[in-house]
Amino acid sequence: MILVGTLGLVIALRLIRPIEHLADAAAAVARGERPRIPSVEGPAELAALAAGMSAMSQAVAHREEALRFLSEASKQLSGSLDHETILRNLARLAVPRIADWCVIYLLNEDGTVRRLEVAHADPAKTDLVHRLAGQVPVDEKHAAVQVMRSGRPQLVEDIPDEMLRAAVRDEEAYRLIKSVGLKSSMIIPMMTRGQAVGAISFATAESGRRYSQEDLQIGEELAHRAALAVENARMYTRQRGIAETLQRSLLSKDLPEMPGVRVGTRYLPARTETEVGGDWYDVFALSDGRIGMVMGDVAGRGVEAASVMGQLQHALRAYALEGHAPAVVMERLNHLLAMREMATLLYLVVDPASWTVRIANAGHLPPLVISPDGQTSLLEGGSPPLGSSLLTVYGEEGMAIRPGSTIILYTDGLVEVRGESLDKGLARLVEAASAFRSDNLEGLLDRILSRLLGTEGSTDDVALLALTAAALDPAHLFLRLPAAPNSLPLLRHTLRRWLMPSGATDQDIYEISVATAEACANSIEHAYQAADAHLEIDARVHDGEVSITVRDWGQWRPPRGKHRGRGLILMRGLMDDVQVASTDEGTTVQMRRRLKREIPA
Repeated sequence: MILVGTLGLVIALRLIRPIEHLADAAAAVARGERPRIPSVEGPAELAALAAGMSAMSQAVAHREEALRFLSEASKQLSGSLDHETILRNLARLAVPRIADWCVIYLLNEDGTVRRLEVAHADPAKTDLVHRLAGQVPVDEKHAAVQVMRSGRPQLVEDIPDEMLRAAVRDEEAYRLIKSVGLKSSMIIPMMTRGQAVGAISFATAESGRRYSQEDLQIGEELAHRAALAVENARMYTRQRGIAETLQRSLLSKDLPEMPGVRVGTRYLPARTETEVGGDWYDVFALSDGRIGMVMGDVAGRGVEAASVMGQLQHALRAYALEGHAPAVVMERLNHLLAMREMATLLYLVVDPASWTVRIANAGHLPPLVISPDGQTSLLEGGSPPLGSSLLTVYGEEGMAIRPGSTIILYTDGLVEVRGESLDKGLARLVEAASAFRSDNLEGLLDRILSRLLGTEGSTDDVALLALTAAALDPAHLFLRLPAAPNSLPLLRHTLRRWLMPSGATDQDIYEISVATAEACANSIEHAYQAADAHLEIDARVHDGEVSITVRDWGQWRPPRGKHRGRGLILMRGLMDDVQVASTDEGTTVQMRRRLKREIPA
């Protein structure tokens, strides 16, 4: 039976096309090719065939392990959008699977090469690895740099002693690298579009493994995949940066500087998006001393959403500065969109003089109000989004707030979680804000973002706007205003708000406001030409006397026209004392007036 079985095997093997050497079959498997089995003539050749089959089986196992490694590496390469994180994870995966050492080199934008990551199979030797890496400068003579410049890999099956000596600068470094016991190495460029983005160096030591051409093929495939991942990650970073820059350019940057008012903002782009989103906010001072707060969210993403966002922002400011009520502003914006686009929008007007708020809400999330003692309330209600119907009639609501209250506006990316009720997100927001005290507005915003988003961020854009309005210091007022005529109404309203609690009469308030506005008008007209210039007003009350200082940093010009230059006469007629001091650095106007207190009947 044994003879018959053997004879049958021999006959079957003769039907297979022969190859010259049994070792070729194993090599073919290692290369991922289909092997060919040789024919046999007798027992000796059958034994040789068995040995060859064993080698081929080992090659198959090696090939399967290589494919598993490449599969795991692909998962690592696609697990992040940060190219440095990608490569560091890859180095840690490579040891000890295919190397005892793995070093990642990255090409910088200026053409220099840096060592990004050094990984070793034995964590206890990490310090030694880094010491050794520091002894080998990454310059033009470095093997990794030469590989990147040429685009061709380097395989050293047995590392000679001369190679170690050439890699280091001195005898101490040579002894250090010699002690590691390097056996074999591969350095492979990471190429994409014909350009190197870096290189991967693999080396063996303790394992005693020798690299072969088959190992080099695996390394080249890995380097190719890594290069594509780096290119994609860098492209994502560039596109995301462009989108974020465009988004931030459309957001309000010149936050109003008003006494008793603090404003805080945050904007976080979606963690996975590369297009500009539709979230935006704005805050501005109205000429009567009130403050406009805006939060909006345009449907969609990209240039079209950014265009609609810009139109809404500029139109809303224009309508608001014309003095229209929030409901009227909403109706005009709704007709502006004319059902072509859709957006949610929240517009509030805060009056710190009367401590009231007027609100118009077009389908947006409710604002959150935090009282000075930490009590919170969501201002529910509103109308459909802008652009949903031309027939929508937008209303507005009013409410009183306490001095020191904080108002928070936000977009849905802060509170919405897919598959979860919106009420849960709003509850988290209320909980995060409930213990707030109004002396730390920036801390409140950080706390809200940390509690609701953690460290991972949001899958949607997040915009956050907070405003705290507190009572003015009755003894001191400081204003820094743009040197522009439209600053004067705000100045007069703010002075009135500040002077009223001091016991000043209506005549006091009127005349002090006129004199101060005239001093500012002189600075605006005579001192400045630059569009971004500012002036400062410092006002104090002490023992029934008001002192006001107006400062500018411009160079005054002579009055223009025959009937100009009478502002100083007017100021001296309204105030008890006026002093003007001009230097090369600017002009200071100091005015004093004793208040004429009304006597109760």
